[in-house]
Amino acid sequence: MNTAKDFRILVAEDALNKLEDIVKYHRLNLPINWNKVYNIIRDTRSCLMKIKYSYLPLKNLSKTNEIKDLQNYSIELARHLLDKQLIQKFNPDPYNLAMVRYCLRIIYGLKYRLMLGEDNKPFYAVDIEGVEIVNVIRHPRAEKLYITKAEGLFPYTIITNIETVRKGETRAAAILPPAIIRGELSEAMYCSDPIPAKYKGKRPPEKLVNTSEINSIVYTIVSRLHK
Repeated sequence: MNTAKDFRILVAEDALNKLEDIVKYHRLNLPINWNKVYNIIRDTRSCLMKIKYSYLPLKNLSKTNEIKDLQNYSIELARHLLDKQLIQKFNPDPYNLAMVRYCLRIIYGLKYRLMLGEDNKPFYAVDIEGVEIVNVIRHPRAEKLYITKAEGLFPYTIITNIETVRKGETRAAAILPPAIIRGELSEAMYCSDPIPAKYKGKRPPEKLVNTSEINSIVYTIVSRLHK
């Protein structure tokens, strides 16, 4: 198995690069030990490179000590970067905070995405989950966009141009790098028509997901690693 070219591992590497940038330049306004956090980032990178160049079958790779270590590093980073009391007190930039959450989720969850199968499908590289739409409003600065609030494993703000999106629906959402769209934060992208509510908080089967746009986004993410 050519793990060096697996989309799941490459997207995790991109997430680590993003996280390192936030840590290196102290983009979260939090009084933490940045040197200690940066050292954890370095250890995380060393671990991820062992995974990337292991060339093990993914079924075996997901059970290695390196994968366990990667999860432990992400938990340790979360303790420093996502401390609830510090976040409430110092109110860091929402975009950078959302990016930290995305990056740590991608790194921690690599194990479970590797378990999706040996096929190197681009959309395997990101988390996709069923979310319940709990609120829909028009974007104040874009006539054809809507700001939605959705709940799955976590609450999300998702900006969409889907005119038929409705409160109460369950749809699949791809958890992607956060983006500011016309001044508003978006944390994911809807990638299905309405699906059964039983998939809320779970990864829906592939047949229910529109994967083409997710694949394009993953290709774009991976292309940055080669520049």
